[in-house]
Amino acid sequence: MSAVPKVIDRREIWLDGVSIDATKTLSKLQNRRISGITLSEKEEEACELATGYLYLLRLCKDYGMFDSDDPFNLFEKETLH
Repeated sequence: MSAVPKVIDRREIWLDGVSIDATKTLSKLQNRRISGITLSEKEEEACELATGYLYLLRLCKDYGMFDSDDPFNLFEKETLH
């Protein structure tokens, strides 16, 4: 019995990878806050940027933005065998 090839959307793979980085950044900065360290202005901006990214990614997934083809043709789907 052979495995059925799976088609993946490279956009989601890439954006999910960035979400891992955003989550790590938020975790690191939150741990600094918990330790009583005041975040710098740049660190606060990094928190806002990471939080905004994660929020928008969730909206894109919730509203099916990845259900259609990439309108900008930047990413092709890839078949895994």
